[in-house]
Amino acid sequence: MCKFAAMRILALALLPFLAMGQSHQEAKSLLNKVYETTLALETQHISFTNTIAAPSNGGMKERSSAGELYAIGEKVRIKTDAFEFLSDGSNAYLIYPEDEEIEKAASGEETSLSPADILKNYQSGYSYKMAGKAVENGKSIQYVVLKPVASEEVKEIMIGVDTKALLLENYTQYGTNGINTTFSVKAYETNIPLNADMFNINAKEFEGFYRL
Repeated sequence: MCKFAAMRILALALLPFLAMGQSHQEAKSLLNKVYETTLALETQHISFTNTIAAPSNGGMKERSSAGELYAIGEKVRIKTDAFEFLSDGSNAYLIYPEDEEIEKAASGEETSLSPADILKNYQSGYSYKMAGKAVENGKSIQYVVLKPVASEEVKEIMIGVDTKALLLENYTQYGTNGINTTFSVKAYETNIPLNADMFNINAKEFEGFYRL
């Protein structure tokens, strides 16, 4: 076999691995751009749906809840039917309006619903691969599949990115136990006026709340 033919065979054998490497870098680069775009936003307001699907009687049983997310920089407030989550940038709290109770949250608890935190959490410890594209609600969505290098709880994660706005559109976490969690953006407003006092746990609206 001539030297040229041997080199050609070697190159053909390496092509799949080179393509995988390019897809990995392209996917990670895209997520980094979305993260940087998100961090650059002065304010955010997101209407979202959070869906949990769990195995039940040979099928999947889904439970969905709607919510609102507000953010100014690293300050985040999430409102759902059951509870609220507030992070003032230093500490995080779980708020139960009906019971008028406030509980200090463990570090990082529930913040995965913030786009910046979602993207930050997945910057290391995963392999990345560009997946399919889709047009959803008039938006061009690029999907990226992430697989954890080592995890007993997470099988894989799929993140959908609005390629024009470079913002998070949705993400689904597939658990090894068969439970899947999906965060879907219904409406995304950026750089709109927000009252900074809504991120203050000592604001007047929380007067009289019991601190757990």
